[in-house]
Amino acid sequence: MPCTRRTRRPMLSRMTLSARPSTSRTRSAQPVDALRIEAALVKVAVLVANDPAFAPVFERLEVELAAAVKKEEQLSDAQRRARALLAQKAMRATSSATCSSDAPLPYRSRSSR
Repeated sequence: MPCTRRTRRPMLSRMTLSARPSTSRTRSAQPVDALRIEAALVKVAVLVANDPAFAPVFERLEVELAAAVKKEEQLSDAQRRARALLAQKAMRATSSATCSSDAPLPYRSRSSR
């Protein structure tokens, strides 16, 4: 037999859409990079100057900034090495193609190969 007694709903289920936080203010689509962390660090520095309770947030942002800078340096270093490797491979392919007798000549047709 189904229960006919009404139970109280939790407060969250009675909230209207207008009472929910705005999703237009969130920036989850943007990557968290060193520039963004640095901007947040400056904003939190103002808060810490007025209230030392924000010091842990400031310290956390400093650690995050150092990690982001290190990650960006590693990525740019890896990118530099990758470009150097590609340039090296391109140079080898170019030099071996011009010296090899197997390389196709631009004036040869496919039927004469």
